Amino acid sequence: MEMDIYNFDKDTGMPITITPEDTKILNFKIIIHEKCGKKHIDLEKFATFNHRKHLCLECNEYFYDHERGIGT
Repeated sequence: MEMDIYNFDKDTGMPITITPEDTKILNFKIIIHEKCGKKHIDLEKFATFNHRKHLCLECNEYFYDHERGIGT
């Protein structure tokens, strides 16, 4: 059973879906940019792999989280 997420690959235009098997590997978490205090949500291909470096969509600055993950 696949879980629908509301993201599309910007290169192919195809919807990105996450399977239950993916959730065992991917670290979905709430990420807050400490400088501005805004919640970070990963979009498009960045919602498909764990990573530490994130771009804040509020203040347009890169920041690092303490562990690899995907902002939800």
